[in-house]
Amino acid sequence: MKSAVRAFIVVLVIGMVFGGMAVAQSTPKTNANIELARKVGEEVWSKGNMVVADQIFSDEIVRHSADMPDIRGREAYKQFIRGTREAFPDWKETVQNAIASGDLVATKETMTGTMTGSRRGPKGTLPPTGKRFEVPLALFFRIAEGKIVELWCYYDSVPILEAMGVLPPPPPK
Repeated sequence: MKSAVRAFIVVLVIGMVFGGMAVAQSTPKTNANIELARKVGEEVWSKGNMVVADQIFSDEIVRHSADMPDIRGREAYKQFIRGTREAFPDWKETVQNAIASGDLVATKETMTGTMTGSRRGPKGTLPPTGKRFEVPLALFFRIAEGKIVELWCYYDSVPILEAMGVLPPPPPK
């Protein structure tokens, strides 16, 4: 399964780089899967709509990201989203492109936010910094029985960590 997902991700990334070429023919199922994936950024992350989160995420959802351990389970993922949105109340994810093949969907997005709230971290609470970030984001979703069961997040976490005051700002050019 993992090698099939990796191969799909490579094909989708190449497709997105070349203007969102079609990977599979549009069907009602792929269109519904794309709409489900769009709701993650547009409704759940951008608006904090946890009612939609309950509708679209499987109870056993797993979120993978290179910058942190996997988050397992809908309630744990919702808690992560709420905590992030408390620190960045203006968090927004804008979907530029989405493509699908069967039960897999990829989106190309931009995420932005300003740290105007505090955030709990491994070394205590981080105070608001007022710093803004803007980062490109690629998300890959696996959908089963009309619910998102797994997602992979790829983004540069450095600008977000700088906005949180965890990393020093980059040197002037």
